[in-house]
Amino acid sequence: MKIAITGTKGIPNRYGGFEQFADQLSVRLAERGHHVWVYNPRFHPYRENIYHKVHIILKWCPENLLGPGANYLYDYICLQDAVRRKANIVLQCGYASAVPAYRMINFMKTILITHLDGMEWQRTKWNKLTQFLIRKAEKTAVKRSPVLVCDHPEIQEYYKTHHGIEPVYIPYGAEIFCNPDKKVLSQFHINPFEYCLIIARLEPENKIHTIINGFLKSGIKEKLIIIGDRNTKYGHNLLHHYDNHSRIIFIENIYDQTILNNLRHFSKVYFHGHSVGGTNPSLLEALAAGSFIIAHDNKFNRYILKDNALYFHNEEDIQRILSSEPDWCSQKKKMIRANIKVIQENYQWNHITDQYENLFKQLMNI
Repeated sequence: MKIAITGTKGIPNRYGGFEQFADQLSVRLAERGHHVWVYNPRFHPYRENIYHKVHIILKWCPENLLGPGANYLYDYICLQDAVRRKANIVLQCGYASAVPAYRMINFMKTILITHLDGMEWQRTKWNKLTQFLIRKAEKTAVKRSPVLVCDHPEIQEYYKTHHGIEPVYIPYGAEIFCNPDKKVLSQFHINPFEYCLIIARLEPENKIHTIINGFLKSGIKEKLIIIGDRNTKYGHNLLHHYDNHSRIIFIENIYDQTILNNLRHFSKVYFHGHSVGGTNPSLLEALAAGSFIIAHDNKFNRYILKDNALYFHNEEDIQRILSSEPDWCSQKKKMIRANIKVIQENYQWNHITDQYENLFKQLMNI
């Protein structure tokens, strides 16, 4: 099959969830003998034409000139090119900036699949007008895309209830981390299990403020390490308020999975503050690395973690949890083992790839 993946900031992953998804899925599909290509914006640092048998197609994206608005043009260019190259399958990651292209492009014999991501219009980083436009885009995606895919049953249920259509459910994946090496921590001047950790985009819906305030109120001696892109309005705000705290350490994005997995594995607590969306890749990776997790209390996180995590709504919850370590310490190892089992049974990348490959074959009547 000829498979194009569009709608991301490119591979190898240098940004976030969709990029990690495209990275993992494309490589595995290519290894199975499919002709796979992924579109990268020209500003992506990877400059080769091939990445682990995946073809890289560079396209212009004037993000430095137009900001987020550049994505509308970029998605159109990539989708049009995929049709021109006669892709059998186009897997479009996200719909918000792609739906104008859906109206303009004749996909002919190319099958368009839209990955719906999370509840995009609920993200607090968007103003009211943007949220309204994203909801309009959601309706267009439902109408114009022949096939919809989601990564969480709650999203599947939302579309069934509000749009009368049931997307195909295929979650993200993760790989069990088997070779921890505490020497990796030396570059950050930290010791095993003497720090708490956040790995997330620095955006309001990820509850970074709440976690930091609760952490500071608890008075525990450990440090809080926060890894994420600081070059956002919210990121600058966080730095302004907390960078002078000796126990709060901000680290720019890290994309080396070995380093990230070691940081996850050796953390005393891993905070997952994501409050909007479906199956978040960073959460699955934390489970697979053997992290002990304190998560924001919502239906998306609870579906995955069930009783194998502690939950918070506000900073007082975090303060209470961190201040009462003896109450949960004895359950920590049991929760970690249970979460690793969940990854083994439900979220391994090879199984996820099987599901996508079977979907593609079904759509093509192979």
